[in-house]
Amino acid sequence: MTETAQQDKLPIAKGSTEEISSHVGDHDGSVSSNDKLARLVGKIDKSDISSIKQVVTKLVEIINDPNSGAKELKDVIDKDPPLSARLLKRANSAYYGYRRKIHAIQDAIVCVGFNTVRELAISQKVSEVFQDNSSYEDYSRPALWEHSFAVALCSKLTYTKEFRQPGENIYVAGLLHDLGIIAEDQFLQNEFRLALEESKRNRQNLPDTEEKTLGFNHSDIGREIADSWEFPYELVKAIGSHHDPEKAEGESKRFILTLYISDYVCQRNEIGYCDAPYKKDERLYYKCLKELGIKGMAMNLIVEDVQKKISDLKSAGWL
Repeated sequence: MTETAQQDKLPIAKGSTEEISSHVGDHDGSVSSNDKLARLVGKIDKSDISSIKQVVTKLVEIINDPNSGAKELKDVIDKDPPLSARLLKRANSAYYGYRRKIHAIQDAIVCVGFNTVRELAISQKVSEVFQDNSSYEDYSRPALWEHSFAVALCSKLTYTKEFRQPGENIYVAGLLHDLGIIAEDQFLQNEFRLALEESKRNRQNLPDTEEKTLGFNHSDIGREIADSWEFPYELVKAIGSHHDPEKAEGESKRFILTLYISDYVCQRNEIGYCDAPYKKDERLYYKCLKELGIKGMAMNLIVEDVQKKISDLKSAGWL
């Protein structure tokens, strides 16, 4: 981890593997927010959530290594038979329209393309932790996945259309930016449901009610997960700042602002579960657009493309 990332990282207690208190949201001074967060991240690292860690981390390494190619991608996917099966099913679907049967990952990489298979692999793997169908209030994991996938698409399209860059890391950031909500859903159900109830009752965005209930929000949790998985600094920083782009500075600024505006327009268009439906800071959104040199109309066109692709994937049975 870089020195800068170490400075930005929220200090947390080390070595704690004890059970998270059932009163983790109580502010009685006995347990600090940092300790609560440390315990939570410790449990995540031993949970089903961490089951995606090895593959996702390897795929992120391939994305960031200019010397990686089809062999490295194939080797990672081949080690995960369920993922291989899903990818082959996708590659053979009518959505891609190939006439000949694709029998192996190597064939898929050749026919569908290295970049597409890499993107499919990481989205299919991340989607595993969103597959529980339980719901509460306006929240459900499938709806959260639809939103996360939309933000990933929107972020990548913004990079390719506006900056003429591939945007692989920003795609990963979009997929994982709300991973902290999954952690709350799995390990802090009582506090999470209380936050959802208060958010709806008081017409207050979820991050604000999380702060009151837990002492931290899902962005903080997501940042700590990404950091513990040793993701690139810009990924860690963006996931932790996706509701607070004014923290953005230096080389990661474009990356963070892009994730923010993508999340904003997907929430504004009610794509999937929206954790901030009430107070939308339009002034901050247009400020970010100005800093990025993007017109509001351009983002409207990009989100239309996102909505069409999601509609097509739903029709094909893939979302």
